[in-house]
Amino acid sequence: MSLVDTIDPFLMQLIIVPFTTIGLGVLLAVFTKKIFIGPLATLLLNLLYEVWYSLYYYPESELLLTPYNIIFPLISLVLSAMFVGGKRAKERSTSE
Repeated sequence: MSLVDTIDPFLMQLIIVPFTTIGLGVLLAVFTKKIFIGPLATLLLNLLYEVWYSLYYYPESELLLTPYNIIFPLISLVLSAMFVGGKRAKERSTSE
C-alpha cells in the first residue's frame, strides 16, 4: 500500500490537487513576474496529475480529461494577475 492509497480521494481531488497546482502556478508567475506562466504551469501540473491518476487507477481504460483543466488555469490566471500586477504597481510606486 502506497502513500497515495492512504489519502482520501475526496481530500485529494478537492483540497490537495487544486491548492498544489494553482499554488505552484501562481508562485512561478510571481517569481518570473510573467502572468501567463501561472496558468501554463497550472495546466501542465494538472494534466500530469490526471494522466498519472488515470494510468494508476484505470490502466485498462482510455484517458479522460476533466473540466478542471480549464477551471484551474482560469483561477490561476486571475490570481497571477492580482499578485503580479499588485507587485508591479508596488514597485512603480516605491520607485517614484
